[in-house]
Amino acid sequence: MNGILSLSLAVARSGWLAGWNQLFRFSRMKAGLLLVALQGFLVFVVARRAPALAADSAEAGLAGALTLMGAQMAWFGLMYGFSRGQMQLYQGLLVPLFQITPARPLAFLLGRVIEAVPTRAWTTLLWAWAYSAMVPGPGRWPAMALLWTAGLATGMLAHLAGLLLLTFWSRYHPRSMRHGNTAFGVLTIAMMTAAVVYLMEGGTATELALALRAARRSVLTVLTAAAGLPGLILALALLIRPQWVESHYREGLYRVLELGEQDTVRSGRSWWLPLRGDGVLRAVLSREWLQWVRYRMARTQLLIFAAGVVCVWFAGRSAAGRAMPLAGLVGSVGGLSLLAWYNAFGHWVAKVFQQERITIALYRLAAVPTVRLVIAKLVSVLVPSVLLVAVAAAVGSAAARLPLSTAGSLLLWTELGLVFGVLGGFGAAAATANQEPEEPEAPGAPRMEQGGSAMVQSSAWSSLARTFGLTVSTALPLWAAAGRPWLDLPPASAWTIALGVPLALFLGGVGWMLRTWRL
Repeated sequence: MNGILSLSLAVARSGWLAGWNQLFRFSRMKAGLLLVALQGFLVFVVARRAPALAADSAEAGLAGALTLMGAQMAWFGLMYGFSRGQMQLYQGLLVPLFQITPARPLAFLLGRVIEAVPTRAWTTLLWAWAYSAMVPGPGRWPAMALLWTAGLATGMLAHLAGLLLLTFWSRYHPRSMRHGNTAFGVLTIAMMTAAVVYLMEGGTATELALALRAARRSVLTVLTAAAGLPGLILALALLIRPQWVESHYREGLYRVLELGEQDTVRSGRSWWLPLRGDGVLRAVLSREWLQWVRYRMARTQLLIFAAGVVCVWFAGRSAAGRAMPLAGLVGSVGGLSLLAWYNAFGHWVAKVFQQERITIALYRLAAVPTVRLVIAKLVSVLVPSVLLVAVAAAVGSAAARLPLSTAGSLLLWTELGLVFGVLGGFGAAAATANQEPEEPEAPGAPRMEQGGSAMVQSSAWSSLARTFGLTVSTALPLWAAAGRPWLDLPPASAWTIALGVPLALFLGGVGWMLRTWRL
């Protein structure tokens, strides 16, 4: 048992070291600090929307906060155990260790559970601080300790439940494991979007906690059935019959690896767009759109977009019958329409030049000017994005029963935010395109777990820069069109910033690319 415990701690230390190297030690942008700042800002916003109850309602507030904390930690623990467990237990450099050596898989499972404890404890502490604001007076700090303890225990049990679900799923039906990730992703995005809508409409975390307290029996029953009992079953099985868990994990791992070797890109018939004129535009659009259609995650992305559109519909329904100004509609319906596109297909813009340093030789052989290539790439991401956002905005307008003129104005302002967002994100992608590797990696090349190489860190920095450019360029025009909430600048200054930043990113990024990629 001592050998298993020491090996489990070694596996956990390996994961901690990898996270430290990737987020802090070798990260030029110190991504870990940015992540902590983002978490702190999110929790601070929620804490501001959790007013304290009266002194005679402190007990009710604590019960509601415990119910809310339990539901939140159980869901994210279950999702983290299942989704993160797929990457930890079935991929990486440590997996062959438990295939070709006498090392027991039990140590691998326990190590990944131990690895999750610090992250779970930190996240739970932040939310315990936010929800403890519901308890008035000096009773807040004992309530915070109770919330942290209950949330951490619930989250770890849910994490074990997610691992148990993953172990059995990989053993009996590994081909459909990715559907579990799809379900968790779609439901999580839908719930987070619903929470954003709830807070934007004036709701508070205190009101939500009191509503959950009234239905706490149903909530606790669902939590016990979905996370509590499965987590306890896995914990007891690891202590009483570890060989049973190990055999299921080992057989599931072999089946997953066999499917990975058999997995190929979906076959499909190539087609050529019926466009006249520039053959470069036809070739690039055909190639880009055919790759997106054949992409194995295309259905998942469509489901994520559909979940976002459902949230847009609910936002439109909440605006129906109310005299909401156009700026408010742009901020709610238009903002959620852009969020639905961003969550599902925003990576189209961020990765538009991914690995193009490899295929640029083909364009050189075909004597394709870089300017035409850039125009074709821009059209390939802009046209489908405009259509998708138009669908989402139309659904929201129909749900809000807007007149045709108001719906048209809402669509135009929303598309304005999209177009400038795509321009800014495209410019950031063009400026960092030379950070992509110039040669493809071998199919069997091992993945870097420690994240210490300069190429990996440069790629991570470039990905962060592209995502930041796309996010800022999309948010600024939407903020200006929605009436400049949170920062009331003069309209001229606001629009200068909102349109100038995306244009500067676009012109600067494309100009840099034309200078460095000149054919």
